[in-house]
Amino acid sequence: MDEFESIEDLAKIIKNDFDSDSNKKKITLLYAFNSVGKTRLSTAFSDLTENKVLCYNAFFEDMFSWDNEDYILTLEPNSWIVDLINEQGLENNIIDNFSKIINAKIQPDFNLRQGKVTFKIAKGDDNSQSNIKISKGEESAFIWSIFYTILETVVEALNTEKDGRTTQVFNDYEYVIIDDPVSSIDDTKLISMVIDLIQMIDISQNKNLKFLITTHHALFYNVFFNTFKQKRDYKSKFHVLTKNDTVLKLSEQRSDSPFGYHFVVKNELQKAIETNAIEKYHFNLFRSLLEKTANFLGYNEWYDCILADNKHKFARLINHYSHGKLSELEYKDLSNEDKDLFKEVFNDFIEEFKWKVEKQNANQ
Repeated sequence: MDEFESIEDLAKIIKNDFDSDSNKKKITLLYAFNSVGKTRLSTAFSDLTENKVLCYNAFFEDMFSWDNEDYILTLEPNSWIVDLINEQGLENNIIDNFSKIINAKIQPDFNLRQGKVTFKIAKGDDNSQSNIKISKGEESAFIWSIFYTILETVVEALNTEKDGRTTQVFNDYEYVIIDDPVSSIDDTKLISMVIDLIQMIDISQNKNLKFLITTHHALFYNVFFNTFKQKRDYKSKFHVLTKNDTVLKLSEQRSDSPFGYHFVVKNELQKAIETNAIEKYHFNLFRSLLEKTANFLGYNEWYDCILADNKHKFARLINHYSHGKLSELEYKDLSNEDKDLFKEVFNDFIEEFKWKVEKQNANQ
């Protein structure tokens, strides 16, 4: 395990590894919990690359703003994004990529001169609806679709001889950074996004284009890990990043031990309980731990691993908080009652979980 005093030091190590001699394509996958510094890592890495990078992170998302009164998604009309969409005629590609993710009849209407996008439901008859409000998940999927379409353009350009490219904008690009494109998106849509992204990385033929993918989402990480660990034509690195006070700790994952990642999850949940810092996303982490445990021990459902008396009440609560269906305007803090219930069920689970793992291993 390597230790770092700053995100900037970690970014330098990752970049140096990317820039080392190799005839293989390169991808680095990094898992870290919220607040560890994934977004800062993406910006620190970008600062080292002299603008040779295409980056998706919170700052890319912040270039878009949702007008909740007029149901309009706005972006700066003079931005490089608008210029590229206009220059390359990318509107239809964005619509196609958006439709593949949401699997619905919602369609965007572009007014790029004003930097505005509205949405409609196209039914092909008089029941069509214009200028509709979309969910936070649909907004996130649309913004990702814009980035993904730009990524397609970058890959296509760099796969082509320089003189034959439709744009020269990306000639010097060497890195793609993708930080958590999963906000408010359910797992079904997430899998679709991951599969398309993996295919896009595979399509890239230019070995000078390196990919840094960071996430806090277990499913996102595991799909990438299980795909690229099998690919011999890649130089792939898989890491888990944690933070202890001010010290960053980077551990490399070399195998897919069923509990390696989930020990990290368990420690994160215990830390949240000890510091009374339980948030709604911790319910999603706990559910992930329950699902892996159920699968390992042969239970039919994840909630069968909850043996406390208040099992059904907590199962409803964890479903409620872990699926991200809450209104953006809803009060964000958990009640003391919900926190106490989380602590009680988690502590009961940990005690029973340890006993069952030891018993299972003893019988093998």
